[in-house]
Amino acid sequence: MRGAAKKAAVEGASEELERRSQYLSSLIHRTKVKSEADQQRQPPNVKVRASDMPLALQKRAFKCARETLASMPRLESKRLACALKKARFFPLYFLFNYLM
Repeated sequence: MRGAAKKAAVEGASEELERRSQYLSSLIHRTKVKSEADQQRQPPNVKVRASDMPLALQKRAFKCARETLASMPRLESKRLACALKKARFFPLYFLFNYLM
């Protein structure tokens, strides 16, 4: 009798582990699908209202901002500003870091 009860408990535990394994696999799959969908979303539609910088410099700033935003999971203003500053003063940036 004890052997049969033990065997039933082991089978029950095995079924529970299998059920949990399937649940975790489906959860991982849903997360991957969601992250792929997030990567394929449309870039934000941005319009410049006023600017005092030349068009070439604007294009360069927008390109840098797009690249930086694409690498961030969410917007971090300080990090974006630092990336723009680094892109703008690229040759001088390394000189300042070297001197400090």
